[in-house]
Amino acid sequence: MLKFVFVFIVSLFLHPVHVSMSGMEYIQEESGYRVTVRMYSDDLLLDLMSLYELPSVHIKDHVYTGPDEIYGDYVNSRLKIMINGKQKAAKLRSVEKLEIETVIRLFIEHTGKVSSLDISNTILNDIYMDQVNLFIYKDKNNELAYRFAGDYVSEKIK
Repeated sequence: MLKFVFVFIVSLFLHPVHVSMSGMEYIQEESGYRVTVRMYSDDLLLDLMSLYELPSVHIKDHVYTGPDEIYGDYVNSRLKIMINGKQKAAKLRSVEKLEIETVIRLFIEHTGKVSSLDISNTILNDIYMDQVNLFIYKDKNNELAYRFAGDYVSEKIK
């Protein structure tokens, strides 16, 4: 995991590398998964503009400044999470809109056994052919890292 964090931090200084970093962690006390997505703000804005008609009044310094709900919709369309064969929609908790990066925090409620977990990550893939999406999954027994790029956009975790 530290290797992926290091790559992400270094890439902040080497932009135009096209990379996002996402994580999904089971939180027993909250009966569900915290999902965090980090990416360059300017790249996110380009992808948002390719999907939605954004009013120019909500675009300032390469950052979307409009209502946060669009981020939840965006993540749910680009990061598909299936638990026990059912697609789960993550609920938006918070957004940090920074000059260089945007951090989106969401939550997926889930109780009970997880017999299968499938991830499909296509964040920014429609605008960059060299896009790399790093993904870390963590629960009580596992901490796993995945690299999604090119045609490799999905993984069966369990």
